[in-house]
Amino acid sequence: MFFPKLDKQSLTDGIVIPQMVKVHQSFPHTDLADPVGVLKKQLLTLDTATTEALKGKRIGITAGSRGLPHYKEIMKALCDQLKAWGAKPFVFPAMGSHAGATAEGQKEHLAQFGINEDYLGVPVLSTMDVVEVATLEDGFPVYCDKNAYEADGIILFNKIKPHTHFKYKHESGLLKMICIGCGKHKGASTFHGWGYDSFGPNLERVSKAFLQHVNVVFSVGMVQSPSDDIAALEVIPTDKFFERDAALQTMAKAEMPRLKLPHIDVLIVDEIGKEISGTGMDPNITGRTERFSQETAFRALAPDIERIVILDITEASHGNGAGCGMADIVSYRFVNKMDFSSAYTNCITAKSFRMALLPLYGNSDKDAIEMAMAHAFLTDPNQAKVVRIKNTLKLEDIECSLSCLEDIKNDPDMTITSEPFTWKFNEEDNLW
Repeated sequence: MFFPKLDKQSLTDGIVIPQMVKVHQSFPHTDLADPVGVLKKQLLTLDTATTEALKGKRIGITAGSRGLPHYKEIMKALCDQLKAWGAKPFVFPAMGSHAGATAEGQKEHLAQFGINEDYLGVPVLSTMDVVEVATLEDGFPVYCDKNAYEADGIILFNKIKPHTHFKYKHESGLLKMICIGCGKHKGASTFHGWGYDSFGPNLERVSKAFLQHVNVVFSVGMVQSPSDDIAALEVIPTDKFFERDAALQTMAKAEMPRLKLPHIDVLIVDEIGKEISGTGMDPNITGRTERFSQETAFRALAPDIERIVILDITEASHGNGAGCGMADIVSYRFVNKMDFSSAYTNCITAKSFRMALLPLYGNSDKDAIEMAMAHAFLTDPNQAKVVRIKNTLKLEDIECSLSCLEDIKNDPDMTITSEPFTWKFNEEDNLW
């Protein structure tokens, strides 16, 4: 599908994109100096009964779609230790409907992170087939990836972070890896069909049933820091599964970065993507969510943002621009990169139709930004408070217009790190 440049009246005459400054936002956080070393050390603390029982056993390891620092290195260290114990590990994609909800697509999605058979030295087995391992009293089915179910045991490996649609003690973490990841497309679609209002409690009860029918040897949970590194990594025995997932979720919320400005007229997001957030850009950062019942909770976490412009889709998303529905304007580059089939599959599975709604699009980056400034409900649009971020994970270093200077000076955690400068647009009026 091709979208043409438009001959439109967008009322951008007289709009002048302001000068910007680079700004560093400081967040209190900790980073593990050697997360791979931490994993290796913790694995060796597991009781010998657990490790000795692994000899000769086929063990599946979940691999999700989210980007994670040191992802392939941590995964390889886990595979190597399992082989040292005499196990026969394999990795399987555990990512619901992502990557087009196809076995080949999900295997390719992992490969772009370096999660492949050559690097890991173990098979990567991808299928969309599932086994119904249990049915709850109210008819709620519990599914598991067929390859994983037929193994002797599995290891749950996942990042733990705040969810993009609801708030609870368990959100996007190890329980979600069971219910959505291990359940593949069928499990994800079924689970989302029960609605977000009961999402948290359903994570608990489905996970409890799953653990009764599938041998989860242990789990590995990680928390990402505001500096886009690993703040915490834990090898979790299954008897402490729920307790530690909740504790790491609490830590993840404390470690979550944010935009510190109180008000933004135009937020420019260079890229959105599935490896950044399930919604492309994180509602915990933007305050934009499709869930009307949760809108107040998410807006309380973010600045008051009038307009959002998205310029691009990450290469790792392969055109899945889900999340654009929470923006006001996208670029010409964005709209012509979007793979609607992939985005629709993802959003239909998650019952999140609004996430795939296509906003207005500009004829270039410059046109999209000018449109947002012109329509940000300001008596003088050229005084707009404009902020530019790479994505909603990378928030330590941002760009702010000169109209934001007073707010920046009032926050001790914000430091101006450059002289004022003017963006340079190329011959196509794009920033790159």
